[in-house]
Order: sequence, then structure tokens, then C-alpha cells
Amino acid sequence: MNSNKHNLPLLPKFFLLSAVLFFLVSGCKTNMDNIIGKVYLYEDSVFTFTAGFDKDTLYYIMKDAQRPYFHRSKYTSKKVDDSTFIIELTDKPKFWEKNTWEIVVNDSKGFFSKESRKYYKLYSDSMIVKKAF
Repeated sequence: MNSNKHNLPLLPKFFLLSAVLFFLVSGCKTNMDNIIGKVYLYEDSVFTFTAGFDKDTLYYIMKDAQRPYFHRSKYTSKKVDDSTFIIELTDKPKFWEKNTWEIVVNDSKGFFSKESRKYYKLYSDSMIVKKAF
């Protein structure tokens, strides 16, 4: 007897294979990938902190009432767990104590600085940081 189970038409097989590949590829994207190419902002009563991420460069601006402090550095990211990453800068900013920054990224709308618990929210103008440099 011939079974119809093995004689599925080619088109449904293609769609099934495409769906499986799509889910595999989309699952490979890390939370760190969500923030690349975007700019994030944290404001308190004294300072405004702006962080922009390119694929391998961090743009960081710390601004107080008197003037802004700019820093640009190459970086690498190390995954701690699904949402936590350690950003290691090649050049330490003068206004940072160390050259690493541990962040918690849950989605592309923002991230937390693990040490300070400050939430950096997505800023609408992703070119603002590059214009400053």
C-alpha cells in the first residue's frame, strides 16, 4: 500500500521549512542586538546621560548645567546571561571609575545600568550623538 503521508506537495513542505528556519534565525538575535544603532537617554535633576551604540563604538555624553562631557570608544560586549551584558571599552572615559559597564537589556525600548539602576530610555533622534562628535 502506498501511504499519502510521504507524498505531501512540495509547496507545503517549503512553507514548513521556511517557518522553521525563520524561528531558528530570529531566536539567535540577542538582546544586545536590540540596542545597536540606537540612542538612549537618562535624566535626573542634575545630569543628562546619553548613550549611543554602533556595532563596535559607544558614544557617551554626560551633561550637567555647565557643560557636556563627550566620550567615544570602541567596545566589546560579553554576555553574562540572556539580558545582562558587560560593555568593555577600549578607552576609559575620564568621568568613569572603570572601563566596563554592566547593563541589563530587556527590549529595544531601554536598558538598566546594573550598578546604578538608572534606566536609559530610547531617544527618538538616533543621530544626535553622532552629530555631537
